[in-house]
Amino acid sequence: MSHLSPNFASAFAAAFRANTMSLSYNEVPLFRALQRSIVGTPGFHAEEYHGGAHQVRFSGSAPYLRPGPRCELSDLMIVVYSPRSRRVRLTYLQAKSERLTTGSVCGHRFSANLEQWFLLSTRPTINGVGSFAPPADLLSGALLPSVGTFAFFFKDPAGHFEIYYAAASFLAPAGTYGQRYGTLAASGPCHSRFSNGFQECLAACGSFAFAEALHRMEIGTPIDPTMAPSAGNVRLWLVSNLRAAQSTSDRRGLAEELSRLLMPEVPQADHPAAGHFGARSVLVLRTEYPGD
Repeated sequence: MSHLSPNFASAFAAAFRANTMSLSYNEVPLFRALQRSIVGTPGFHAEEYHGGAHQVRFSGSAPYLRPGPRCELSDLMIVVYSPRSRRVRLTYLQAKSERLTTGSVCGHRFSANLEQWFLLSTRPTINGVGSFAPPADLLSGALLPSVGTFAFFFKDPAGHFEIYYAAASFLAPAGTYGQRYGTLAASGPCHSRFSNGFQECLAACGSFAFAEALHRMEIGTPIDPTMAPSAGNVRLWLVSNLRAAQSTSDRRGLAEELSRLLMPEVPQADHPAAGHFGARSVLVLRTEYPGD
């Protein structure tokens, strides 16, 4: 265990509390506070990019799916990498605000768009809408289910906002639901597990636990060449978009270092239009956590 991880988690929890102190349950400001708290907390070096709103089409069979369902992947794409271990993890995280005050979220039912939950939990092959052209296996080829995740905001008994994080596959529809919308409940208590050769956090109760798992690279699916050699299409697509995004931004260092780690042979000029990540915002995070 790295001594840096608890320090980062404590600092993040304090920053998230401070950044949300005056906020209501409005989802967008809470989501932005989450981003600010990650970017502004020592322990990560961070770069933030605009991702744009892009939808995907997919197939599935469930009573809450429309014919030919389509939706955005998530609010936030997070890519965490360690130059020491040369490991890279990627997750699509959807943030939701819950009008809830509780000391424990165990057993609570969280409101969500069930089409988006289906997309992130079952991870079908996808097709981009319009100019968005992600790899068809962006989700379906992932080694770990935490390629698709949720973060629910709620209040603790003291009135402070907290975070319940869970892999989408760790949640399941609960109770009644209408088309597209309903509630989700966790399939078990918060925990991490060793799965498919990797440590993975399936659920974290609270901002401290979420930050600790993120810092330890236990959130997201591996996409680096060593641990995920089959993710070549994802690496090419991500690097191309990162380099395109850099061309319109003065934030370059981390994204370029990540690009060289993922696929150094991709020419600088070989990229599509910037911002086609499938999430509204993108965080590139560099951690010094050594990993395995």
